[in-house]
Amino acid sequence: MEQPRPTPHLNPREIVGAFLLYARGIFALLRSFGRTQAGELQFNAWHEQWVAALSDADRALWNQLGDDRVQQGRGAELIDVEISVAADPSVAAQQSLPRAQTAAGKRIVRFAAYANRPASNVCGDYLRLARVLAHDFIRDHQRFIR
Repeated sequence: MEQPRPTPHLNPREIVGAFLLYARGIFALLRSFGRTQAGELQFNAWHEQWVAALSDADRALWNQLGDDRVQQGRGAELIDVEISVAADPSVAAQQSLPRAQTAAGKRIVRFAAYANRPASNVCGDYLRLARVLAHDFIRDHQRFIR
């Protein structure tokens, strides 16, 4: 399994925040189109049925990360975690570091509600749900899409 490499120039909170902003945009786009074409009541009813059909775990994730407060940074609380990553031996050789140093620390973020899972896995699950939403929306609203 490939180990993450230290990337000190990337801010993990900004990466996760940007991901959520764009991933949530899928729902915002479908909601806007659905309400315009099918009507607000019909779209809202369709969305409520769609959410109700999700597994308990997927529904909790959809509601947690899809909360409007996420855009202001409050809906999906992030916590800081330090993990150990394998040091790249080629970098150590170039910097004349002793070969004994085989690990380095890296600060990452995780969702507080999913503290035992990498944020990338949680984001991957949210993206999967957004894709299913888009697929189901297109399937169920084809009469408006031409």
